[in-house]
Amino acid sequence: MRLNQKKLAELISAYKADFIVRWEDERYKWEAALHFKKHWDIHAPNFLEMFMEATDKTYHLLARKNHYPRGMVQAFAKADAEAVREMFLRLFDQSAGLAERIGQFQAAAEGLRARYDDGSWRRHYQGESAVTAYLWLNNPDQYYIYDDSEAMALARALESEFIPKKGGGAQNVEGGFLLYDEARAAIKRDAELRGILEGALRESCYPDPEMVTMTVDLVSFASHFYGQEDGELKAAPGQADVRKAIICAGGGEAGQKKAPYTREDFLSQVYMTKEQHESLTVLLKHKKNIILQGAPGVGKTFCAKRLAYSMMGEKDDGRIEFVQFHQNYSYEDFIMGYKPCGEGFQLTDGIFYRFCIQAAKQPDKDYFFLIDEINRGNLSKIFGELLMLIERDYRGEKATLAYNGKAFSVPKNLYLIGMMNTADRSLALIDYALRRRFGFYEMEPGFHSEGFQAYQASLKNKTFDALIRQVIELNKEIKNDDALGGGFQIGHSYFCGQKRCDEGWMKSVVRYDIIPTLKEYWFDDRQSVQRWENNLIGVFHD
Repeated sequence: MRLNQKKLAELISAYKADFIVRWEDERYKWEAALHFKKHWDIHAPNFLEMFMEATDKTYHLLARKNHYPRGMVQAFAKADAEAVREMFLRLFDQSAGLAERIGQFQAAAEGLRARYDDGSWRRHYQGESAVTAYLWLNNPDQYYIYDDSEAMALARALESEFIPKKGGGAQNVEGGFLLYDEARAAIKRDAELRGILEGALRESCYPDPEMVTMTVDLVSFASHFYGQEDGELKAAPGQADVRKAIICAGGGEAGQKKAPYTREDFLSQVYMTKEQHESLTVLLKHKKNIILQGAPGVGKTFCAKRLAYSMMGEKDDGRIEFVQFHQNYSYEDFIMGYKPCGEGFQLTDGIFYRFCIQAAKQPDKDYFFLIDEINRGNLSKIFGELLMLIERDYRGEKATLAYNGKAFSVPKNLYLIGMMNTADRSLALIDYALRRRFGFYEMEPGFHSEGFQAYQASLKNKTFDALIRQVIELNKEIKNDDALGGGFQIGHSYFCGQKRCDEGWMKSVVRYDIIPTLKEYWFDDRQSVQRWENNLIGVFHD
């Protein structure tokens, strides 16, 4: 299948720039795949119970656009579990063609709907998106999740020979999979993308060795990046528009008019006190390198970028760079190294080296380098001879680089802000090199800040108020727990970003964010978990 490779490369570039920003919202796909593999057993005595457990992490993949495929399978299995078991056996049997199996599954679902309908089952909801989701869950190295509108946006943007046809059904899926195969081939050739993914994956995630799930995520990103309306592509971006998208994700471009950003803007968004913001600013100016540490949900990454804005006095993403460390991140990625080029290798500048050069050209302006999960990387290995040069007293001093033999220095106007999660039990003790060169700032949940309280008041929701009171009490218990402490508290960002407050959203935060976290914290104390589960869920029944 012929695609416009230049546009595909532009799309992948924009996707890379946006990946870390998207990750927290999209990680569930990789988690859903691994959870399914651990719990799926087609021969389980209780098929219904097994199916519900195996698909427990799929969230809106099987319940979106006002369609309820998972709920309907649940209803079908209650009525005739063996018939549903047979549906899935035939769907996963690769001796038949893909389109044939999808058609058979949908026909069987319609048969069950017609046979057991009590007047409320208007549709079986097993569309191509749902059926391919089942296929992907069962074999995430082979099948994609297909969606007509997403495939349409990608196909038009990349000038594909395949364009989904209205009502094309399973034939659209077959053509869409070929389109996705082409995109995946480009993804698999991109070593940087593999590194980004490996750095983001956790033990709860499927490792995605064939990059199939990442391809699904890229297609989803493309549908938002390009847009789709009434079957027509919304003004597909050219090179300038792609560049703007990358700028918005942190790439930057000279000459753009920048929006001002004040301390008041920071306090209204980050939910700190004036004194905390002042302390943080003074620490960074004095030390040059700081680490924001705290529990999940206290807004470390969110704070880091807005701290940079507040010190610059404007929202200039061109002076901010963002990376995420992981165990395989190296000096060659960060500073300089030889990378494959054609049939040989080429000496290539790393991201920190390039950013230092950029900052040195404008010594009168501050530049900020943000490092997420900084304690997951081997700092000595990543920084090499520059580990000494990032210290405040050695800024501007020159050292000879290992690869090109040239003298190089870290400019005085460059600030490093690292982020680390204090609630991650899998991490080893902090490297002494990190302790010496960085100032550490503990971030606390911001429920008592003026900013959060103003946000809370704007929602005008008594149930939300009751939920926050319970979380504050929960944090007191966590903080006083000798095995946990303040670094394990529940952060405020779980509850932010809403313009209107509905019970469904609040319940999802409690059930899918807070309670699983408590189960990790108190894995050997079921009574505490159950007590707080009752307390938190109880606010919805008062």
